[in-house]
Amino acid sequence: MSTIEMTSQVERLIEEYALRMESFGMPPLAGRIFAVMVLTDPPEKSTQDLIQLTGGSKGALSQTLRILEQFGHLEKCPAPGQRGHRWRLRKNFMVEMFKSKMNAIRGMRDFWQSHMDIVGNLSENVQQNVREMAEFHAFFFEMVSHAFERWNQVQIQSENNKTDEGKGTSR
Repeated sequence: MSTIEMTSQVERLIEEYALRMESFGMPPLAGRIFAVMVLTDPPEKSTQDLIQLTGGSKGALSQTLRILEQFGHLEKCPAPGQRGHRWRLRKNFMVEMFKSKMNAIRGMRDFWQSHMDIVGNLSENVQQNVREMAEFHAFFFEMVSHAFERWNQVQIQSENNKTDEGKGTSR
């Protein structure tokens, strides 16, 4: 039995987060698992802990954990002195999640660009639809790529500031 405890406020946050994640196509159990991983300690949790904390069945939880692992949100980690493994959030899970989405957007952009010769033989309406999608994918990819670059700069600066603080200097 899990020794992880949650306040009623954290339980509410977990449920609300799960509902919001549904708008991204995530099943409620996946949203609850993800929220539990973000909002509770310790960072590593067993499958039994997650069953207790989310109310999911072992079968549903097992399937959902595999999906979250495949999408790069979670990873297995050793459980020294215990049978099996535990689960934890992947390092930089948000950045990795968005990079995966960006690869999908790049794939859509490349798909449309590589098939413009076929689309060019179709009606003006179809051409306009495809052009709009291709232009949006290209625009969105460029904008988010700039955001990633800026995020990396901010992270480097933050690390430099921590290093400087550790040395007793400030910027």
